Parts: sequence; structure tokens; C-alpha cells
Amino acid sequence: MIDELERSYRRLPRGGTLLAILIAAHVLLKLALLPKVGHTPFVGDEAYYVDGGRALSNLVRDLVSLGPVDTAELERNVVGSGWFMPGMSVLLTPLFLVDPDASTFVIRCYLGVVSTVVLLLAVRTVRRTFGDRYAAILLVFPGLVPMYLLFMYAAWGDLLAGLLVVMLVAHVVTIFRQVRQGVAFTLREGAWLGLVGITIVYLRSSTALLVGGLMLVMLASLVVLLRRRERLRGITAMALAGVLFVGLLLPWSVAASQSLGGRVLTTTSVPTVLANTFGEYDRICFGPCDPGSTIWFSPLRYAREVARATDGDQVAIQSEMSSYARQGVTPQSYSRDVLGNFYAYALEPSGYNDQLMDPDTDGDTFTYWFVTLVTALMWYLSLIVLVWVLLLATRRSFDSQILSIVLKLSLGALLTQPFIHLASARYWPTAAPLLALALGLWLQVRAERRVAVGVGHDLPALEQAVGTPSPAAVHRAFYWVQLGLAVASVTVAVGVVVVALWPW
Repeated sequence: MIDELERSYRRLPRGGTLLAILIAAHVLLKLALLPKVGHTPFVGDEAYYVDGGRALSNLVRDLVSLGPVDTAELERNVVGSGWFMPGMSVLLTPLFLVDPDASTFVIRCYLGVVSTVVLLLAVRTVRRTFGDRYAAILLVFPGLVPMYLLFMYAAWGDLLAGLLVVMLVAHVVTIFRQVRQGVAFTLREGAWLGLVGITIVYLRSSTALLVGGLMLVMLASLVVLLRRRERLRGITAMALAGVLFVGLLLPWSVAASQSLGGRVLTTTSVPTVLANTFGEYDRICFGPCDPGSTIWFSPLRYAREVARATDGDQVAIQSEMSSYARQGVTPQSYSRDVLGNFYAYALEPSGYNDQLMDPDTDGDTFTYWFVTLVTALMWYLSLIVLVWVLLLATRRSFDSQILSIVLKLSLGALLTQPFIHLASARYWPTAAPLLALALGLWLQVRAERRVAVGVGHDLPALEQAVGTPSPAAVHRAFYWVQLGLAVASVTVAVGVVVVALWPW
């Protein structure tokens, strides 16, 4: 099958022509789906982001007019319960500055344009770093996946965070190439790293593990692989990235902490999420919660009332409530819940079709099933690539090795969500662009095997700096790192299944 795909790819137009055709196909298919989602009311968290965007636009107007700032509106609609970081609200602010009363259709059109622009920026970055083949794959998957195109009109930050993650990964690979040549990256590149990293976290707070993990890996690599002067330059650039990341996180963290009366780093939703995902709902409010509300708002209201009555910290109270609800959690119950989360995350790719495009509204069942079936086909094929890249341990080129490691770390960080958070089909668009890189790596490794690249063939012909490992040693080390990550993936997967299914 892969050989047929490669032969088909070689028969396609080359370079910019192929990319232009794929971009046109993306735009046309996306426009065709617009009538099916353009007037759909905002679903769940989308409404929060839209209200936050309007509040931030009012803040800009107040500041420009030198008038009083409506802090109550900011606390109510931007900070809220501290569940969501305001990345998407910031993105929507320019629209509401121009059109304060923008309709649902206008907002979704605006988001559709912005998401396509970000996709094209990601394609441009991937093309510069990995070449035309990788860029073309990204435009096909996820750029032509129907459900992904519907999500591009949505006000959730997961999809845009995923595209920026691909750009971050490309930047990390570029930096590793420089390090391989014995050269550290510049302060400008460090600043770019910090800015993109914090933007990703503002769009989707759960990506903090991915961003922080990649930064730590890069820092360790700089220390190990560079000579003294270049090492100092690299560490300085990484320090700048860290300062920008923390400095831009502080305004939100301070504002949320002051508003909620407790320490907030990114979001406050983790305790409630853990309780609802793994605990007993009848115990979350130290007993049953108010039956007249949702599983999210009932615990929140209870925590606020307790904090008000005791003059306590509602964030700390939520943590206590969560611990109480999870007292009965066992390894088996936890593992079964994790498997259920993985099923919702990975095996229902069109699970939000009913929310974004309900066939009962206009009777268009053809489009509904087209989106559902084509998305399922493309997504399930990508899962094969996901398993492959998690198990890959290649001895081929440096590029293959480093991309294999970075993809394992990035996908592994995203796949921690089912272990700590209630999962759904809303979250796979964050990982989808990484799977495009994984498919590109699959084709690259196959090509390298065909030409029988020998060990060390792709290593630089450099004189080894004193105190740094040799290129051959780095090559071997990268192989063992891949193997270790692959073994860890298998161990975790098998462990969860065994614990969940074992007849204790």
C-alpha cells in the first residue's frame, strides 16, 4: 500500500504546483462545509471564549478612551472560574473591536479565515524545515479531513494549538541541526521559541507538558553536545525563551489568582476534572451535588459557597472535594476509566459532528455522512502511523533520529490527557498535524532504507570538540533514546490494559 502511495506521489506535480493545488482543494472543501456550520450556536466552552473576546475588546476601548476599566466584566467573562486560559478570547478581540455585535456566522467565518492562515504558516514552516513532501502531507492530513475543517470554524483553541505545535517541532529540529554542527542557536531564535511556546499554552493549557518537556530536552542537549562558548550562547538563548514564557504567563496567573483568591498557575479545572473522570460523582460535594446543574458547575458553586462561608480558598476547597471523591479509586477502576478516555479520544473522530452539524436542521444527511465516513477512514489510517512512530527506533539519518525522538515526546505528552482528563473527540485535532509529520517520517525512513544508508553516513565531518561526545556516540545514543521511549510506550499501554482487564 505504501509503495503504491509513493508511486502515486511521484506522478503528481512537483513542488509549489502540488502545494498550490492542495491549498485550493482545502479552501474549496472548507467553503463547501461553511453553510453546514456557519449558523450553528456556540457549543460549551466556545461561548466562554466569545464572551471573553467581547470583554477584552471593551478593555481595549476603555484604555484607548482613558476611561474607567470594567474589572467586574473582566473577572466575570475572562477569568471566570479559571477553567480556561484566554488565548482564543485574545484571538477574537480584533473582530469585536471592528464589529462589537458580530453574529455567529461572522465569528465562524473569521475563525475559518484565521485557522486557514495559521495552517498555511505551518505548511510554510514545515516546507522550509522538512521539504515539499512533508508540507503536502500536512495539507492532505489534516488539511482535507472533513471533520477537521468543521473544527476550523470552531472557537476552541485545540486545533490552532496543534498547528503551532508543528511549527514548534520544526523549530526544535532546526535547532538540533545547528547543534549537530556545533553551533548554538541565537537569542532571536530563543525569543521565537518562548513566544510560540507561551502562545500554545494560552490556546490549550494542557500542552504545557509538551512545551516544557521540549524545552528541557533542548537545554540538556545544549549542555551535552556543545563546546564551552557555544554552550553558553545556547543556554543564554534558552534562558531568554524561559523568561519570555514566564513573563507572558504572569499577567494571567496573577489576575486569576487575585480574582479567585488562590494560587492559579494556568487553570483551576484539574481537581474537578479528576473527580468527574475517576471519582464518584455522588461524593464530589462531600456528598451529592445540586442535581439541578451540570457535573461541572455544581461542584464549582458548592466550592464557592463553602469558601464564602468559611472565608477560605475556593481553589484549595476544590482540591479537597476532588480528593474526597477519589478515595475509592483503585488501580483497576482507574485503568478502565483511562481506556474509556482513549476510546473517546481516538476512536470517535466524528463525535462532535452532531454538535457542529446536525443533519436534522436541514435534512442534509449526505454531507453529514460524508464528513463522518471520510473522517473516520483518514483518521483510522493515521492511527497506524501513530503506533509505528511510537515504536520506531531507527539507525538511519540524524534527521530521522531527531524527528523520531521529538515526535515520540510530543505525541506522548498529548496522550497523557486520557490519564488525567475526561477525553472526547474534540481533542484529536491537536495531535493530528503531528501525525502528518509522522507519515512524512515513515516515507523518509523507507527511502533511507532503500538506499542502504550506513551508520554514520549522515553524520557531520567535524573535528570533535574537547569535552563533547563524538558524532558516532551521539548517533548511537539517539538510537537508544528512541528504543527507550518505544519500550516505555509499550510498557504503559500493556500495563493499563492488563490492570484494567485482570480478574482481581
